[in-house]
Amino acid sequence: MSKFSRTSRLVKADIDFVFAKPNKITRHPFVVFYRSNTQPFARLGIVITKQAVKLAVDRNKLRRYVRESFRQSQERLKGLDIVVLVRSECTALEKNILRDKIDHLWQALNQS
Repeated sequence: MSKFSRTSRLVKADIDFVFAKPNKITRHPFVVFYRSNTQPFARLGIVITKQAVKLAVDRNKLRRYVRESFRQSQERLKGLDIVVLVRSECTALEKNILRDKIDHLWQALNQS
């Protein structure tokens, strides 16, 4: 598994840019906000609140799943700034179902 590069991450200013005029896709249990950018590659931000997922271990695990799936799908998502909002229902899902749902997110983004 390769490292999630610094250029693939969104910083606070970029996240604010996405939230200013977002396009939105909702796929249970995720909400994806995205906006086109001037870069030739996609960048990712992940939002998981303590209210949604209580344990830090679970929040970090969900971040790893989303990041790894994004890294594998990044070539198809060129020119987008993406913020994934994770809802509380994620903790009840099994690992393979969760990964399938994340992959469906990227497919939906690719089609829009």
